[in-house]
Amino acid sequence: MEDRQSAPKRRVSRRSLKDLMPLIIIVLVLLFTSFYFLFPQNDSDKKSTSNGIGEPTPSISDQDLTDQQSPPSEESLDAFGNIIPVEKNAPTTETAQPAGPGATQGASDDVSLDPLCQENADNVDSFFQLLDNRDYIQAFNLGVKSNIYFPALIQRLVDNPPIVTGETNDLFTILQNTAHFFRIIGKKNIIVLKGILDREKATFEQALADFYELTQQPQCLEERFNLNVPPDSLYLYSGFFLNTMGGRLYLFRRDSMSRMVVNFYAILIVENANRQGRNQYGIEIKSSIDSLIDEIESSKIDLKMREYYLDTLYDMKEKYQ
Repeated sequence: MEDRQSAPKRRVSRRSLKDLMPLIIIVLVLLFTSFYFLFPQNDSDKKSTSNGIGEPTPSISDQDLTDQQSPPSEESLDAFGNIIPVEKNAPTTETAQPAGPGATQGASDDVSLDPLCQENADNVDSFFQLLDNRDYIQAFNLGVKSNIYFPALIQRLVDNPPIVTGETNDLFTILQNTAHFFRIIGKKNIIVLKGILDREKATFEQALADFYELTQQPQCLEERFNLNVPPDSLYLYSGFFLNTMGGRLYLFRRDSMSRMVVNFYAILIVENANRQGRNQYGIEIKSSIDSLIDEIESSKIDLKMREYYLDTLYDMKEKYQ
């Protein structure tokens, strides 16, 4: 009799544990991925050549671009080691680079590009030239110039946007978003970008502001940097950072300055989508505006464009009252 009475209790206990298993799996996966990205390097990844920030020397893809001893004189390599044929009217020497400050004849001389486009593009190109002269970037052995490497990296991200709706519907989508950048550009390229965020705080804000302006001038961006950035892609990344578990987790692993600046442009992009009737997923930014204003005003970080951020955010705050 005692065995029969105790059996139902055991069955209830087993069913309860079975019901809890999906939640336990999700918690374990999130803990694992958070730990992995917070501490991405292990001893086996270390190499004899130091890059100045304690990380292994990365390459732009799994292909070793440093093995490209003598690339074809009339072809160039994109950031992923793919050969790009030179356009008919483009210079065919190995040393030819997109025009910028100090450059000779180049894309900035194209009469179809307005002065604002040229100014913003020159500023971005100057930032790329600055990176090329940095010791820590040279230690990365990118294999190609920054004005080839980074636009190709950006294009890869643009062509593979994250999921911004229904993220919590299943475990697979949560995992996809949590590891989005790792899946699209890989660990080594994340290390490169992290190195820039850590080392270029004095120039990061202006470079991002100039790049944002270029995204509003798609022809300019394409002619100067061979980049095609559709507004919908920027919108999806903005929703990713503002509204998804995976995107917010990425930002919380970054320093406060990077997080505030990225959140600012994410809000600005969604606001543009609202004005143009493109907010197809109904991404809400009112609470994000309030939170970012509080964070900037309470922060002691020296934001170079602090007043611009606050003025813009307060204007939007009045609109969404």
